[in-house]
Amino acid sequence: MDRFGVSVGDSGQGRYVVTVRGELDLATADRLWAELEPLLAPETVVVLDGTEISFLDSSGLRVLLQAGNRATSGGAAFRLVAPQQAVQRVLDLAGTGDHLQTRDTVDEALAG
Repeated sequence: MDRFGVSVGDSGQGRYVVTVRGELDLATADRLWAELEPLLAPETVVVLDGTEISFLDSSGLRVLLQAGNRATSGGAAFRLVAPQQAVQRVLDLAGTGDHLQTRDTVDEALAG
């Protein structure tokens, strides 16, 4: 059984919702980046629904920060939605507050 899944939904007008399920770690980080990178074009909004991420290691954190940096430098927006408490703890300990935009819901993230 695969412990990781990623799907991309197009919400129209350059807005995408990337839903991630399972463990975001060394074994899966590159798969997520392969889905995210092409979406981070100028004027797009990419929302990563992290409500089903059950584990996050430094490789997964690197991809999230890389996506945030790529979005900022390329004129896009990258937003992370409501990670579970264990994942949020990793983000807090890593001090990502200035680098990743988080929202409570997908609707809120799509709205801005």
